[in-house]
Amino acid sequence: MFGSYTSGLLLGLSLIVAIGAQNAYILRQAIRREHHWLVASLCSLSDLGLILLGVMGLGAVIQASPRIETVLYLGGAAFLAHHAYRAGLDAVRAKQALTVETAGIGAPPRRRGIALNALALSWLNPHAWLDTAVLLGTFSLRYHGGERAAFAGGAISGSVLWFFGITLLAATLSRWLKRPKVWRAINIAVTAIMIYAATVFLQAGITLIRS
Repeated sequence: MFGSYTSGLLLGLSLIVAIGAQNAYILRQAIRREHHWLVASLCSLSDLGLILLGVMGLGAVIQASPRIETVLYLGGAAFLAHHAYRAGLDAVRAKQALTVETAGIGAPPRRRGIALNALALSWLNPHAWLDTAVLLGTFSLRYHGGERAAFAGGAISGSVLWFFGITLLAATLSRWLKRPKVWRAINIAVTAIMIYAATVFLQAGITLIRS
């Protein structure tokens, strides 16, 4: 049971750490200290919904077709490897820190506008659906009963730790986060984590092909 929880925690963190539009928005709000805890809460709750949808819904649909399951594992591995490649390039080429503005997303001072932006980046983001609902849902198929629930609990824990962790970190260390060397170190860590996740999915896909 603990192994299932740990697996969910590690994979959940691996899938969520890619610095995309959602995480960039969280960092921006935290650096500006504009309703950043509200944003972290909404993103965590949205991720919880996507995780449960994947484990309880999409996972069962995928289970009915081993071919779809295999394609998703291999496709997920390729998707994660691509993210690792991009993060690696950012680490090598980085000459400036994260731009705090998120393309296409405004920064309304009102609480409602900020909340709507957070929800949109959570539920209308195809990467969030692929990472959380589909990939985690697919991987959860190897577990049953209580172990699957423990896996989901681990993934949810990873989500909460990540969103609130980066919010606290960005709000506390906003000056350092703007430095190129710090952002390069972050991208190196992201690259390593994404490679780990891609390897796990690739191994699972190969196992299904051989079975």
